Amino acid sequence: MICHSPALREAEIQRQVLDYLRLRRIPATRNQAGHVRVGGSWINLGTPGWPDIIACFRSRFLGIEVKRPGEEPEPGQLRAHAELVAAGAVILVVHSIEELEAGLRKLQTCAKA
Repeated sequence: MICHSPALREAEIQRQVLDYLRLRRIPATRNQAGHVRVGGSWINLGTPGWPDIIACFRSRFLGIEVKRPGEEPEPGQLRAHAELVAAGAVILVVHSIEELEAGLRKLQTCAKA
């Protein structure tokens, strides 16, 4: 009998991505997002639309947007990503470690050319 594990939650994929980057010695941090209630007011954490993970790869700002398989970035995220790319950032949207590895290989190849 084949057992299929349920689809990973986005937070679990983010944790895997951060572990992978740490193993590769690529400096990275999770971009805290969302909001919290303090007293009677809501305070935003992070900048809306920015990627889930911020890293530095080959002297470039690298934003990694993590999504569950089958999901894509929201319109507000796409706008923020476009602004970052216009400023020189590289943005990867990944659904798995394999997609992250492929994206990093592509960036390495482009840097060598």
